[in-house]
Amino acid sequence: MSNSIAELLDEMYDENSDKTSLGKVIERFEDRGFGPLLLVPALVALLPTGAIPGVPTICGITLFFICIQVAIGQKSPWLPRTLKEKEVDSDKLESAIDKAKPYVRKTEKLLKPRLTFLSDTPAKNVVAAYCAIAALCMIPLEALPFAVALPAFALCITALGMTNRDGVFLAIGMTLQLGTGYLVFKAMTMM
Repeated sequence: MSNSIAELLDEMYDENSDKTSLGKVIERFEDRGFGPLLLVPALVALLPTGAIPGVPTICGITLFFICIQVAIGQKSPWLPRTLKEKEVDSDKLESAIDKAKPYVRKTEKLLKPRLTFLSDTPAKNVVAAYCAIAALCMIPLEALPFAVALPAFALCITALGMTNRDGVFLAIGMTLQLGTGYLVFKAMTMM
């Protein structure tokens, strides 16, 4: 099992196939806990792959399903077949991951276990419910250029905190998620 998040990223795409399905990615990470399962779709939305029409919505729905299941205490995630079958071009995903790795490595140096109670049940369930709301916010924000980056970034920070039991990162991620709610509110009033 990989210890570093940069190493986990290498497992996101299928080197032997032109396409990587969301279902296969989730299967690879489901035994690693809530953090990596949250990180994977959030990163896909944050990276250049998030500019592909429909990808932020698929990521938002996937994140919502995962977060709600963690919030209610389910041990392993379930996704509808239609979501599991959604595919991303493996080369595009690999390219996006390669661009993200230097930033991930720098961020990993900041992570350490602190305020660990935030990553344990019942706080973890509350964090997951909070993340579910931010995930749903990605859907309407897809209509605005680059707007999905805020909830995706906030969810990535939260996922990094959860993966490394770093309550400071969890708190920062959840604070950034508040900005997502404000952004959705402003987007709705502009329409």
